[in-house]
Amino acid sequence: MKADTIWLMEIKLFLINFINVLGKLIFYAVFVRVILSWVQVAGGKRPGRFAKFIQEVTDPVIGLARKLPHTIGMMDLSPFIALIGVDILTYLLVEFVKYLPI
Repeated sequence: MKADTIWLMEIKLFLINFINVLGKLIFYAVFVRVILSWVQVAGGKRPGRFAKFIQEVTDPVIGLARKLPHTIGMMDLSPFIALIGVDILTYLLVEFVKYLPI
């Protein structure tokens, strides 16, 4: 293989790994936000710095999910929609990068 091809393959592998890690981080941040919302409701305390940070990080993703119909009665399903959306988007981006011509 030529050095150019190896270099391009390494960039492709880096992009795939970066997309996967970023997708997992966003997924877990949304999951932690859901857990924290249950704990805050049960404890009745104001959110701390960590909870505020998680909320700020996940607000764009949850905001997109809230544009879709997202309630069943009193239950807000926007975090669940966001989790599915992050997984689908991560998968599609990885597949796109995999099939980029080198």
